[in-house]
Amino acid sequence: MRAYIQRLLKEQWPDKLVSTSHNKIFSASVNNLVVAVRQVNEKSVSNIYRGQSLSSTINLRSLLYHPNIVDMIGYCIDGDQIFFVYNFLPSGSLKDHLHDLPPNKKPLDWNTRIKIAAKGIKYLHEKSKPPVIHGNIKPSNILLCKGYHPKLSDFLGFKERIPESDKSNHARIFSSQCYRHAPEFYMKFKLTQRSDIYSFGLVLLELISGRMAEIRPSLIEWLIELLVCLVIVRAKRKLVGGHEFTALADPLLKGRYPEQGLYQALSLAAECLQSKDASRPRIGDVVNVLSNLASQIYDPKTIQINRAGTLTIGNLDKERLTELWQHVWSFPT
Repeated sequence: MRAYIQRLLKEQWPDKLVSTSHNKIFSASVNNLVVAVRQVNEKSVSNIYRGQSLSSTINLRSLLYHPNIVDMIGYCIDGDQIFFVYNFLPSGSLKDHLHDLPPNKKPLDWNTRIKIAAKGIKYLHEKSKPPVIHGNIKPSNILLCKGYHPKLSDFLGFKERIPESDKSNHARIFSSQCYRHAPEFYMKFKLTQRSDIYSFGLVLLELISGRMAEIRPSLIEWLIELLVCLVIVRAKRKLVGGHEFTALADPLLKGRYPEQGLYQALSLAAECLQSKDASRPRIGDVVNVLSNLASQIYDPKTIQINRAGTLTIGNLDKERLTELWQHVWSFPT
């Protein structure tokens, strides 16, 4: 692997995929296997993994194997440059299939969006020993392979393994995208498993609405403002159905989703985005809810029944959803 990458250094890279201030990603071929090669500066890595040696960081990453995690095939250190080799996924990332779609590209349907979810995070939080904190969950770090099967990726793979019981603060340099991080990170540089839940809540909200978290007003501000308007309209018109919440769904879905599923997904997103980390659900509970939602196949001929057995989303459900969104946290603009 080292000899191959060193040979590539002397030649022109076949195809540059991504280039940022922190790293470059190329596609290349190793023994007829197409791979993604990520080039990073050792100083950038040291800034992220303060207090942890480079060798232990790479070793920890190499031990992570799961169907929902991008495999790291190998690495090479050449001077102050580090090259990580991963399986190449030609389908791109969730961001490529969710935002700024060309006219000829089919949007993701509701069930596919719900299935592109949190199983990889569940492995990191509950199965890996000790637990792993991802620290940078966003659509561009959720890669897709055949059948829209999701695989988690990251700047260097994953952040260090920090047991949730560790009470110390973890100041890390991630990126300028603080709006994707939980309030405890923004205010105290504290990173925990519940911080990952917050970031996932934003991803879920993007899947529901089709809007990017980067645009202004922020995704959360947009949703809360729209919810307030809906509450006012509902009160004036004395609405009893749940149809008003469909205004929060991605227009590209064209109404092809179960309305109860939409309500439950919005509720789960709000729970994940709560200001207090202790109020957010654990990843196991998130996966259970999403599995239940994924089993609700959309059928326009099927009558929508809610938990209470009625034909509409009840007023108590609406009040609970509105109450949940009053306690979410949004990065100050």
